[in-house]
Amino acid sequence: MTDINPISEQHQVVVCDPIDFTFTTPELILNIIRPLIDANSLPALLSLSTISSTFLQIIRTSETFWKELCHQRWKEKWGFHRRWEEALEHYDVFNECQEARDSRVTFWRQRYFEQEQDATRQSISPRELNLLTFDFRFWIGQPTVVDERIVVKSGLLQSASKDIRFLNNEEEHQVVEEGNEDWFSYRGALTGHPCREPGIEWFMNESSIIQWGFRPNLWPKGEIRRTELWGWEIRNPNVVMRAIDPLPSSDDDNATEEGNDLNNNSDNRLWKDLIHSLENVPMRNAPEVNGYPVTAELPRSFLEHPFVQ
Repeated sequence: MTDINPISEQHQVVVCDPIDFTFTTPELILNIIRPLIDANSLPALLSLSTISSTFLQIIRTSETFWKELCHQRWKEKWGFHRRWEEALEHYDVFNECQEARDSRVTFWRQRYFEQEQDATRQSISPRELNLLTFDFRFWIGQPTVVDERIVVKSGLLQSASKDIRFLNNEEEHQVVEEGNEDWFSYRGALTGHPCREPGIEWFMNESSIIQWGFRPNLWPKGEIRRTELWGWEIRNPNVVMRAIDPLPSSDDDNATEEGNDLNNNSDNRLWKDLIHSLENVPMRNAPEVNGYPVTAELPRSFLEHPFVQ
């Protein structure tokens, strides 16, 4: 008698592919599976001796299984409402297509992995950028006195603007002509900046570098990057902007109480990771006050991040 669990070779394959890539728990999987099988079959399904073939069939073919898995995976991510609405619309179109119905494609399974892949994308298209509204916050806030020490509060605790837009000019995207020596490929107008002065322009290259300001004196270059919640972030040494989670399309025209609650919850999630990682850091080149160094509240990711030169 051995200590080896007698799981079949086929079952071992199932565990690794694709369950290892579903970012979930066995309990969640069982909760999803239960409505999909006959009640009398559940005890047998839970037995390792029979789980492989039944479970494999479900995860290969069940739209209900993968739809629920998509919902569970996406519901805490940035952009959930629009992502879910779009998927439902595309699923209706998919079902109307006879060729799709006759194919062996599982729409929701395919959608799941498409979104996982998209979440790793670090570059943004100009059109996508134009559609987003950003919350603008400074890294450094106002100084205050704490026990005779000067502490510069984090600017992340308060929004400087929640209406930052990277807009096109009146014409189509102004794409730099070949041979132009400028580093950027696209440009447009930036609105909603806290300085409230007109005439701010933005400039972006083909990948993820963006800069804004009044030419020729622009503010430092920033980097466009994805957050852990799949949102979009723009940061430079002075400020950080994060795209505000769009409300469901039904709330676009009428801001309901439910829509306001969604906005408030989204705002809390948007900055939670940075605010919860604030540390008091001595400021460079700052003179001591009352024998103590001047410190600033900054998140760990700011200290570890190499900014674009």
